[in-house]
Amino acid sequence: MKYLVLTLSLSFICNSSFSQTYFTPSIGYDFMSMESVFIAPDFHGFEVLNPPYSIKGLQYGIEIEQTIYDKLSASFYLNFARRQAEASIYSPVSLDGFEFDYWRGNVSLNYLIISYLTIGIGYDYNQLKDLTYTFQEQTYSKFKSLMIDQGLNVSIRGYWKNIEFKGYFHKGINSNISESPHELSIKPINYFGFSLGYRIKIINSFKRDKKTECPTF
Repeated sequence: MKYLVLTLSLSFICNSSFSQTYFTPSIGYDFMSMESVFIAPDFHGFEVLNPPYSIKGLQYGIEIEQTIYDKLSASFYLNFARRQAEASIYSPVSLDGFEFDYWRGNVSLNYLIISYLTIGIGYDYNQLKDLTYTFQEQTYSKFKSLMIDQGLNVSIRGYWKNIEFKGYFHKGINSNISESPHELSIKPINYFGFSLGYRIKIINSFKRDKKTECPTF
């Protein structure tokens, strides 16, 4: 919710060009790196077994982008992915790994380099929800309801007519450490990916006169 408030606030900044708002549904594919933190060097109570950037799959998203000034815009991006990871646990109950829902929120500032290319930098606040053990492709026994992943995001977007192609990279900045070695503890998460979206212009407001200024109160 705080991302939406920030984006809408930025949209009201006065500018001397067209104020445009775009709504972009998208579908993409990305690769995530998740590494365990071991409480004791010689004891791996719960270990993620996937090599770096091997946790992968589709993601579905929506984005609202608002022009702020000339070539500068602000965007709010929300997407959803479901991920599965291979893992082992020191327990009499065997498992293959775990799965979780991955909700991602992003606020970015974007700069239009040329008419069809934009670079952006922003902040991610992501939630790993409903982490559940898996065994022989069956799920059982949820072991954690929520983990928080925060990070910085860099993206580059290309446009062709109303088609948007985006590449992005997320650098995690926080670890998730459990109190017990038998529970999942992970280093900051990193991921990169690509998405394809369709831009829909939902607002194209009036062009301001040259002498128009922001109202004073």
